[in-house]
Amino acid sequence: MVNEKVRLTIPSDALRPLLHLRDEVPALGHLLNGVLQIVVVMDASAVHRELRWRLRWRNKPQARTSLHEAIESGVVIAVAPVFLKQEIEKYLPEIARVTGATIDDAVAEWQRFQSLIHFHEPTGDRKRFASVDPKDADYMLTAEELGADFVRTCDPHFQQMGANVMGRELEPVLRDYARSTSIFVTVKLGSTAALTFSIEVFVEAIRDVTQVIRKLPPAAKLILVAAIVIMILHPTSREKVIKWLKAIWNRLREAKPVLVSVSQEALKHVAAAALISKTSSEVIKSRIRVRSKQTALYHARLICLRAAEPLAADEIAQRILANGYSSRSKTFTAYVRRLLGKDSRFVATADGLWKLRTAA
Repeated sequence: MVNEKVRLTIPSDALRPLLHLRDEVPALGHLLNGVLQIVVVMDASAVHRELRWRLRWRNKPQARTSLHEAIESGVVIAVAPVFLKQEIEKYLPEIARVTGATIDDAVAEWQRFQSLIHFHEPTGDRKRFASVDPKDADYMLTAEELGADFVRTCDPHFQQMGANVMGRELEPVLRDYARSTSIFVTVKLGSTAALTFSIEVFVEAIRDVTQVIRKLPPAAKLILVAAIVIMILHPTSREKVIKWLKAIWNRLREAKPVLVSVSQEALKHVAAAALISKTSSEVIKSRIRVRSKQTALYHARLICLRAAEPLAADEIAQRILANGYSSRSKTFTAYVRRLLGKDSRFVATADGLWKLRTAA
């Protein structure tokens, strides 16, 4: 419970495990619907700025820029071509010189920051962008191949090539969105009202299922009971159920949802967070280009970017449908598996799981 005189302090980082939970347990999706996650390509100029700030201006080791905080919250999924590593490493001595840092400090800071980025090796035709700036080709191809919402850059060439450019002005908006949404969503998930609602839905679902079972003929009931017994006794099925329950428990434990009292002060704080979340969301959405109908392949890319580990084809198919993609195909999983196998952006692991192709 929260005392009236105590202000809610929920870090923006609490949002990330909740977003993972949304992906891993679609049944809880209704509590997290509408939470934004945008894909941003980081170019060399943006990373240079991050490193210079860390090495010269940061007063506390735990201090973060607005963009860094938005990435760690999960609101921003940062991606970049492998070529970025070459561009940054070439200029590390210069970055160290202008910031007054040592080379070792610059290298260590770059290693820490690049751990936040998903690196991609584009496969498209780089010659398409040679007339403007050949060095930018890999960034543009990465944006296209991963369906990025923005390119974070200070380089004017990207607009000439048709990129949806994001400058410094959007970074505090993303940070504010992450902070306010973390409070609003965490309270929503953990509040008594949300839990009561979930219990009511669960009870109603059980009641509906019971009624359906009662109407089944005796033979069908026997088949259903046999299927449940087989599922419990079968090691693979039992393991899936246990894994699903563990996923829910681990994500909730990471997020530490709070039970909020109905005190006036607490409600005011949550209402203020909800308002900031809504207004900042509208600003972000106004900058994202309108897309045509999203394909199954687009959803698969986004799902693999969000995932912390490789996924089975049937899991990817389930998450695609949970994301709102509509398909009546009875062989949708097989269709998704074919899509993944034909697209060079995906690669299968030795145990048959799928992930986006990345560089070593």
